[in-house]
Amino acid sequence: MAKLPKKERFLDFSDYGRSLAVKFAELLLPTGLGAISITWMFTFVGIVAALLIYLDQPVIAALLLPVKSMLDAADGEMARLRKKPSYVGRYLDSVNDFLINAILIFTLMHKCNQSYVLAFAALVLMELQGSVFNYYYLVKRYKCDGDKTSRINESSKPEPFPWDNKNALTTLHFLYKVIYRWQDKIIWFLDKKADQAENLPKWFMSLVSVLGLGFQLLVMALFLIAGYSELIIPVFIFPYTVYGILVIVIRKVFIK
Repeated sequence: MAKLPKKERFLDFSDYGRSLAVKFAELLLPTGLGAISITWMFTFVGIVAALLIYLDQPVIAALLLPVKSMLDAADGEMARLRKKPSYVGRYLDSVNDFLINAILIFTLMHKCNQSYVLAFAALVLMELQGSVFNYYYLVKRYKCDGDKTSRINESSKPEPFPWDNKNALTTLHFLYKVIYRWQDKIIWFLDKKADQAENLPKWFMSLVSVLGLGFQLLVMALFLIAGYSELIIPVFIFPYTVYGILVIVIRKVFIK
């Protein structure tokens, strides 16, 4: 929760690996490895988890998914420890998250003999659910003078930091817009006035955090361990989507 001032931090159910992420980043600090190296670590772990699902090792795959989430938090922690925020790292993180989600969902589709239509729907809705959390989290961060490496409107390419590779930034920003810009527009359209609320209370942010990628992967892991992998795609299509809509309704009705 280092992205918010201490007094504004809330119970983030998607950020369960933060304390381990901090320790991991501190452990790697003397090695000279940067945040982007850790981003590639979590990418590798996510791909291995999908491979293990394909190889009928769902329990081991499930154990790797929280590790992926921890590493996903550790790259940002490393950037803060080195005092080197990076737009290249920010967009690479998001692009690789999407690729891992797609690989996991379509691997589950194949193993569970489910249709491409259901898999595609689950992936799109899973991404939209995550965008609901990201949108409200960004609104809160900007209101509370938190971390601003991510922006509510990512349509324009940001000015690179001195250590950012300009060509990589151009490519990754383009990929980010292709993958996420339509999602950001949909969520903004559904709740245009969120940034006009005086503040987003901690209890609300905790409710929203259930839609975060870390918690989504935890849900996936629990279903894999329980032996109900065939339910993962339907869960992200229906109950998770209903919950996301409910969260938006709560903000619009109760938080002014």
